[in-house]
Amino acid sequence: MGLFNNIFSKNKKKMVVLGLDGVPFTFMKRMIKEGKMPVFKSLLNKGSFKRMNSVLPTISSVAWSTFMTGEDASGHNIFGFIDRKADPFKLYIPTAKHLKAPTIWDRLGEENMRSVVLNVPVTYPPRKIKGTLVSGFLATDLSKATFPEETAQELEDMDYVIDADTWVARDSKKKFIGDLNYALDRRFKTMFKFLEEKKWNYFQCHIMETDRINHFYWADMVDENPDFVNEFYEFYKKIDDYIGKLLKKLDDDTQLIILSDHGFSKIKKEVQLNYWLEEKGYLKYNKAKDNVENLENMSSESKAYSLLPGRIYINRKGREEMGTVAASEYFKLREKIKEELLELKDNETNKKIIKDVFFREEIYNGPYLEQAADLIAVPHRGYDLKGKAAPANFIEEGFIQGMHTFDDAFIYLKNNDYGLDITDIEEIRDVNPLILKYFLEN
Repeated sequence: MGLFNNIFSKNKKKMVVLGLDGVPFTFMKRMIKEGKMPVFKSLLNKGSFKRMNSVLPTISSVAWSTFMTGEDASGHNIFGFIDRKADPFKLYIPTAKHLKAPTIWDRLGEENMRSVVLNVPVTYPPRKIKGTLVSGFLATDLSKATFPEETAQELEDMDYVIDADTWVARDSKKKFIGDLNYALDRRFKTMFKFLEEKKWNYFQCHIMETDRINHFYWADMVDENPDFVNEFYEFYKKIDDYIGKLLKKLDDDTQLIILSDHGFSKIKKEVQLNYWLEEKGYLKYNKAKDNVENLENMSSESKAYSLLPGRIYINRKGREEMGTVAASEYFKLREKIKEELLELKDNETNKKIIKDVFFREEIYNGPYLEQAADLIAVPHRGYDLKGKAAPANFIEEGFIQGMHTFDDAFIYLKNNDYGLDITDIEEIRDVNPLILKYFLEN
């Protein structure tokens, strides 16, 4: 089969994209400098390596949707890990059903080119593509996570893991890091098998385990916790080894991109914006606070509410189910909330929590703009903005150690003869047209 595919793909452009979710550019630079990722260091002599920005708000599902479609959230309709329907008001987890723009593999399929898409976020439920697709972390059942359907049996036979169970980390961090290694091994084993056995022009494999280890062990690494710091670095050494194995499987004519979707930093504190909104009188509930399950228990007297991370919606009349804020009040209220957010301080340190606040039209310009939050707050490093309904405290200590950052993603591009250049890449959205240019031009 492998030989057949080599013949099938002869004289056709081929590209492999390896996504390392949440791996910072600055972290990679340090790992290279300290000799902890020798394979990746060797790649720097064969290509270009650059820092780039993520998306606002900085959420993996939004970032990868932006990457795969080349649109901002108002163009592809994925705004967060949790989104809301305004009327009737309902919270939901967005999936591929809600994605409203064509992906890279959709575009290539129209040109009769085949793709293999493995574990990329927001690909569940799986859509029909020209090639093979295995859904990412929102999938819970392999039998419902693949196209074509029979691919699921191949994965079962390899003991494939869709995603490590993050709840395990709360009971045993020792066991969880073992689970992450197991999932990582199965991910690359599957990648290597599909590289050889499937027909493809475009192949994308997504490593979610990097995001998971960073969320739960980032402070252990930064603070050099002897219980986990070595295991943390060994995990990244394993990824470096796997990149080396990948390189041996690719011929010189196959283009290679390795990239991340955002950076990471140590969490100082979790900040509950709905607590602040309630304290300011902007948010009220229909029930006693102890009985509030979620924001669906919000009162019609509310003027604003928040979904993580840092998205604030005005309870606008005519848009929201219980909207009370008139159009004449809307812009003035946005300005007022923005000013107050920018003055928000950590009571313990007296440091400001919010770095920037953007109105939605400053970030988005697509057809689904009306679905976007009215304000997007961007925190100073270390302040993780949360959206819990009726939280007990404004600032809380959480179990998770690491949070996403906007300005520290990376892209690596292997040099080749097709004239691709990452000099002008400023954000993850810019990678999409680069890939399409490779396949669809010349």
